Amino acid sequence: MLKRISRAGLACITMAACFVATGAQAQFYKEKTLTLLVNYAAGGNADTEARVYQRFLPKHIPGNPTVIIQNAPGAGGFNAMNLLGLGISYKPDGFTAGYFTVGALGPIVDDPALKVKIYDFVVIGGARGWNLTYARKDTPPGINKPADIAKATKLYIGGYSRSSSHDTRLRLAMDVMGVPYQMVTGFPGTADVNKAMLQNEVNFSGSSMPGYQTQVIPQIIQSGIGIPMFHYPVMGPNGEPVGNPALEKQGILSFDKVYKEAHGKAPEGPKFQALLLMNDIGTQFQRGLVMPKGSPADAAEALRKGFEGLATDADFAAEYRRVTGEEPDLVRATELEPLFNRMRNIDPAIKQVLKESIGQ
Repeated sequence: MLKRISRAGLACITMAACFVATGAQAQFYKEKTLTLLVNYAAGGNADTEARVYQRFLPKHIPGNPTVIIQNAPGAGGFNAMNLLGLGISYKPDGFTAGYFTVGALGPIVDDPALKVKIYDFVVIGGARGWNLTYARKDTPPGINKPADIAKATKLYIGGYSRSSSHDTRLRLAMDVMGVPYQMVTGFPGTADVNKAMLQNEVNFSGSSMPGYQTQVIPQIIQSGIGIPMFHYPVMGPNGEPVGNPALEKQGILSFDKVYKEAHGKAPEGPKFQALLLMNDIGTQFQRGLVMPKGSPADAAEALRKGFEGLATDADFAAEYRRVTGEEPDLVRATELEPLFNRMRNIDPAIKQVLKESIGQ
């Protein structure tokens, strides 16, 4: 027979359970080291952000562990995801988490190079973020304003891998724009792309905000070599493209507006819809903080507690703004399930466009 418990007694039991849980989490990471595995090279966009997390995350994790960064670039970001997800070199022991550029493309098209899906991991949280493009001014026959990209005759695009979301966005954008181009791919990160652009080996590429703030602006824009072109829009409530007001205030218009200035009409067609959908998902879940399946529950809960603590950390927000040029826009794990459902249920026609873009 169940006994009735008073409110005071229930409160005591609840508090005791919280103390036990918090204590277990604190014990798990006390005097331990947590490795953040980044799927792009040092100096790249994800790496730049991860190093801000490295500084501020420990104080919010029960046990206050030491956090270190380890980079495992390759295969357009898939290398690190496979290593962690498949338990290659990294055990699901709670002491390694991935800070990944997620990329919507691989899971959507079932890319064989990606052996695990992002939703196969224990998801701790995510972050939204915008992407934009830039070009050398001397791109033939010359670029003085963004709409001039439609007149380009020799476009060499710096990329990471054919199957990466980064490369696919750039290809689709130029396909829609109607510009002939050649992909120059295989660069490990933003720093390598920019070096090639400075040497005039490529003349067009893209970046998320951290790389743009810390590398593209000082190396490409302020030096007078290049100019920003456009940022990728997301889907509004009615399915129409919506840009980033902060970027537009800086004069960096969304792709659809640059297209309209160049062609006198709005972009349309399956390739534009594929570009818009892929970027909408990629912007809402640009980075993911994850652990491999089978990781201890105490570790996952402690890391979620730490991640959620960053949301109210003014020092973290200030440093993130300084480094990336935008506000941190963190997403709880529970908020991401609708996005995962979209990724699992993409329109077959859009999926086919994306598969053709990467040569599947």
